[in-house]
Order: sequence, then C-alpha cells, then structure tokens
Amino acid sequence: MTGNWYENKWFIRIKILVISAVYASIGNWIFTTKAGKPVTPGEAAPALVVMVILVIIAMFVQSLFERIPKWPKLPTALYLTLINTYMGCDISPFQDWIVTNISKVELMALCTPILAYAGIAIGKDLDEFKKQGVKIVIVSILTFIGTFVGSAVIAEVVLKATGGI
Repeated sequence: MTGNWYENKWFIRIKILVISAVYASIGNWIFTTKAGKPVTPGEAAPALVVMVILVIIAMFVQSLFERIPKWPKLPTALYLTLINTYMGCDISPFQDWIVTNISKVELMALCTPILAYAGIAIGKDLDEFKKQGVKIVIVSILTFIGTFVGSAVIAEVVLKATGGI
C-alpha cells in the first residue's frame, strides 16, 4: 500500500458506499413519509448495511477473479447480481431476513445518490459531454429501447416457461 491510508482504493470505495447509504436512508425516509408509510433511517439501516456489505463482497470477488490469468474483466454488477440472487433464493439461509429488511428500502431512495453522482460526473465533464452532440442522444435512445425490448423478451420467455401466460 502506497501513500496514506485514506488514499487506499478500498477505503475510498467503502467511504463512498457508506455516504451513499446515509443519503439513501434519508431519501427513503422522505419518500416513504410522502407515501404515508414512513420508514425511519434507523429502520432502514439494517438493510442498507447488508446492501453495503454485499457490494463490498462483490467488489472483493471481482478483484479475486481479476487476478486469474486470462479471466475476462466482468463488471462488479454481474458479481453483485449473482450474490444477491443467491441471497434472495429459497435455498439461502438468509432469504427471509434479507427479503423482510430490504423490502423497507424503496428503489427511488436508492436512485437519489446515484443520480446525484451522475449529475456531478456529467457536470465535471460537461465540455466532453457537449462534444458528443446528437450522437449521445441517439446512443441513449437506442440503449433505452434495447434494454426495454430485451427485458420484455426475457420476461415473455420466463412467463411462458413457468406457465404464467
């Protein structure tokens, strides 16, 4: 480890995750209060702590796999999805606790810090963003359409396979 402890990438990652969890708990409290079913930051804390721990585990697993020669560089989101899928499955010993606690956190509350970071990132690189012009709009639209159509196709296949339709 070079430099100071506060320059360590794991310290920075964990600090960002904790700050995001704090903002998410506040956002969740505001969102659920407006919906008429307030969930205080204290009530949401166990779920957010578990979410932070699961993200740290996913980042750690990714860093382990990246050390394997010729292993493809896969996004942390893939490892996180696999870990979270297991945790929410019937075969997981943690399933009941995870589902009960994480259901207290609204998706929109989690989007608040993510969108804030995205806004800061775009604001920081606004000149580069402007250089993209219409190309970035076209790519964004095609990405949204592709994601929507892909999700619809997967949902259709799963529903037919499970007898839902």
